[in-house]
Parts: sequence; C-alpha cells; structure tokens
Amino acid sequence: MFRNRLLTGVAVMVMLPALAACGSKGSGTTGAAPTKPSSEAGISGEIDKSKVQPNLVVGVDNPYYLFHEDILVAQQKGYFDEVGIKKVDIKTIEDPLPALIGGSLDFALYDTDTAIAAAAKGAGDVTFLSTYLGGEANILGVRAGINTAADLKGKTITGGQFGSRNDFLIRKLLTDNGINPDKDVKLVSTGGQSNERLQSVIAGTVDGASLQLRHRSLLEAAGGKFLFEEVAQVPQNGWSVGKLLKESPETVAAFLTATLKARKYINDTANKDAVLKLVEDKGFKVPQEYKDAYQHENAADYHTGDGGFEVSEMDDFIKTQIDLKVIPAGTDWRKYTNLVPLWRAQKALGLPLRPAFTDVK
Repeated sequence: MFRNRLLTGVAVMVMLPALAACGSKGSGTTGAAPTKPSSEAGISGEIDKSKVQPNLVVGVDNPYYLFHEDILVAQQKGYFDEVGIKKVDIKTIEDPLPALIGGSLDFALYDTDTAIAAAAKGAGDVTFLSTYLGGEANILGVRAGINTAADLKGKTITGGQFGSRNDFLIRKLLTDNGINPDKDVKLVSTGGQSNERLQSVIAGTVDGASLQLRHRSLLEAAGGKFLFEEVAQVPQNGWSVGKLLKESPETVAAFLTATLKARKYINDTANKDAVLKLVEDKGFKVPQEYKDAYQHENAADYHTGDGGFEVSEMDDFIKTQIDLKVIPAGTDWRKYTNLVPLWRAQKALGLPLRPAFTDVK
C-alpha cells in the first residue's frame, strides 16, 4: 500500500505551513455540493466552462512522479484547457489535509482511509471523490538464499510498524502461503518506509520485508527475490476536495474529467517514453527500477483507469481500517463521499459509471 511513503523522486518538496486562503479564486459558482440525482439520466457529462474556476492549487503527499503525472500530462496535452482550467499548481506536502481543510488547497491526493477518517471526526468539509490508486500490491521480498516457503522458518520478517496496514497485509500474505506468522517466523516492528525496508533486506538486517513493485529489479540485483506476491483491488488512495465542492461543483467535475483523460493516455504503455520524458523534464529523478515498474504501476487496474471502485471493495477496506482503528467505529464512507463529480467525468469521457449508480444507496 502506498502508505509506504516514497521519499525519493522529485527534486524539490514544497512544504505548506499554516496557510491562508489560496489564490485560486476566479470565475465559478457558489452553492450547495451536488446531490445524487434521482436517476442516472440526470447526470450530465457536459462541462460549462463559464462556471469553472480557472486557477487551482492541489496537494499531494508523495514526491514520486506517479502522484503528479496525471496533472502534468493534463497540462501538457491541453486537457485542462478543454474544460476551462488554466493553471494548476501542485504542492508536495507530507499531510495535505490541514491545508485542504483550511482552504489553502482545492484538492488533495491522499490515503482514502485517512481522508474519510478526518471527515468522520468532523474535520471541515473534506469529501472523498475518486480513486487514484486502486491496486494494492502485497509483496514479500527476501534476501539471497531464501527460495521457498520452507526457507522462511525461523527467519526475521517485517511489514513495518505493528498495527499498521502493511503489518496486517504481510501477516495475511504469509498466512495465504501456508506460513503461521506467529509461530513459523519472527515478525519484528520497524519504522521507516518501504525503501528503507528494502535496504534492510539487502543489508541482511532482516530476512524479508513488505516491499513495492518498483523494488523488484533492485532486490534481484542484490540476489534476492519477490517470494510471495499478491495484488488486490483496494481503493487505497484518491482525490479529496474541501469547500470547492460547494463553491464551484462544476470545477470539481472539470478537474476529474481532465485528469482521467490524462490517465487514459498515461496507462497506455505506448506513451511510456513520452510520459517519463515529461516528468524528468519537470525535475523528477526516475531510476531504471522505477522505469521498469511503469507497466505495472500504470496499469488501469492499479493506477485506476476510470477513477472508480466497487462498492464491495470499499466496504471491505473501510471495515478493515475500522478494525485497525484507523477510522472511527461505525463510519459509513458514503456519508463522506460524493460521486456526482466522478460520474459526470466518466460520462464526459464515455466511460461506464463506476461505482454503478444503482449500487450506491
């Protein structure tokens, strides 16, 4: 899961401390957040450019290019211009939610569960909109000399901090492959992110760890391997919006329309070289191992092609995060999610509505 923050990639991280209102105001309309129409026919795929706010400020919590590329491509290809958006500034900030709540950001790309938890705790007007990363890689990478499940007996494994989702996932992965995580291996709690866990495996500090897709070639170069690997559909990360949803709902639909159009371009591997050149020109460092992971990380079932999710998958994800005490007990994600802008964007791009209109009660 991308709770493993990537702290490598872009040349500069822009930090936003206490922030006043952003300078993104322009044309746009003020009113209530869009409500679900009575039927799917009531969802319009037409964007009224005269009602779109032209300048936006968005926050992302990760400096890896994957989290910036939709916006960069939408800018370069003119997709923002098509819907009336003239300029989008990206701010890379470890936790964008305070700035979103305070009004300094119009959108935030962040962990779905964290955003919904903040909304459930009464943190401003935070509303979840759309999935960005919907594939969750659950990988056990091991050092040289470990080749089978039997070789894991008695070995030291880490999924990160005990009680985290990564710890939950590595225990599940071991169990799925016939290993009792409490008896057959020594599970240890470690701080840091997935890049640091990779280095711990390579250095021999631990025998195996929860890793990410981009780590494959680095680990293999050190003689290790991905021993177990699963990719599940989990709406783990996505766009959230603050007061802009009420101030200018047309802008929210326009933003999702442009970025989803960019995602279609990005997820087509024929455009890999063009996308990587663009991000490198923008100051991102993209080592070969990240380039090697492009096809997997930008697959439509991972870098979610339509911005949607299945209701059952969101239900399962939220339940697990409630069990892990990340989200308050009793939280109904529907109360803090507004799918009308996403549905409008999907309709504008000729995509089926997902989640299906009738699945969202």
